[in-house]
Amino acid sequence: MARPESGKKISVLSPIYGCRDCLKALADRVRETFEGTELDWELVLVDDRGPDAPWDIIVKLAAADDRIRGIRLARNHGQHLAIWAGLAAATGDYVAIIDCDLQDDPTVIPDLYRRIREEQVDAVLVDRGSWSDSKFRRLASRSFYGTVKYLTGVTISNIGNFGLYSRRMVDTLLLFKEQEVFLPVMVSLTGLSTIRHTVDRDARHAGSSSYSVRRLLQLAVAIIIRFTDRPLKLSVIIGLIFSGAAAAISLLLLILWLMGTFTVAGWTSTILSMWFLSGLILATLGIHGFYLGRVFREVQDRPRILVETTTMESIAARDDRKAV
Repeated sequence: MARPESGKKISVLSPIYGCRDCLKALADRVRETFEGTELDWELVLVDDRGPDAPWDIIVKLAAADDRIRGIRLARNHGQHLAIWAGLAAATGDYVAIIDCDLQDDPTVIPDLYRRIREEQVDAVLVDRGSWSDSKFRRLASRSFYGTVKYLTGVTISNIGNFGLYSRRMVDTLLLFKEQEVFLPVMVSLTGLSTIRHTVDRDARHAGSSSYSVRRLLQLAVAIIIRFTDRPLKLSVIIGLIFSGAAAAISLLLLILWLMGTFTVAGWTSTILSMWFLSGLILATLGIHGFYLGRVFREVQDRPRILVETTTMESIAARDDRKAV
């Protein structure tokens, strides 16, 4: 399809995990979004090797419409690395990132495009507004955002991946070479200009969230260890608290010893030493271990993202088999 000279191209990027039943509806919604506009578009679907095996549907969608492309990762990399694989493949002047379950409404992308052009910013981040998820799910997400804000100093409350990003923002994000990435925090680290656009989240078209409370906790720990050294500073404070408590109790035990309450020689000094050293060690050793583990992963310098195939390769291979 020829690209309009007066228009811009928008790459709509969606990491796919557990959304097999959403894919056709997602492609149809994106197609309807851009009908009647001057905008050229492409849909980039990144198969993160979900349990429902969506690749065959992605290939069929790409074969039916050359504006749809698919990337199949060699293994499950997680949502944010799947996004990075899509960012590297996107060719648009702007990249819109949406979830595959249609909670993020593609029809607002033209509004995001209008705002990013009018206000001359590098990203329009979608504030999720009100959610249709359960109260427990919303509470877990708010707790996650609060923890990340307190320990990293970066405010990402009610902000997910949904948004429109300029080519300059995308190219800057691709400069980050860490093994672990998290889009909302890394967008803030670029220092480029961003604004918010509030859109209420829709109900899922199908499926359920893959982010359990356990996975949210794991993600929070990974983000905190990756993006800030504040836990190391907190470990010092915790150690001082334990040491202060030991000093206060030592005074009490000394008084009791002088009063004759303790008659076993050496008991007081032994207990005080154990409390003091245990508090200091337990408060710092585990935290330092987390950081050493992250450093170990980085210095291994393994490939961050492994791509198995693309829809272009799969379609070409299928055509070759038919020719034979």
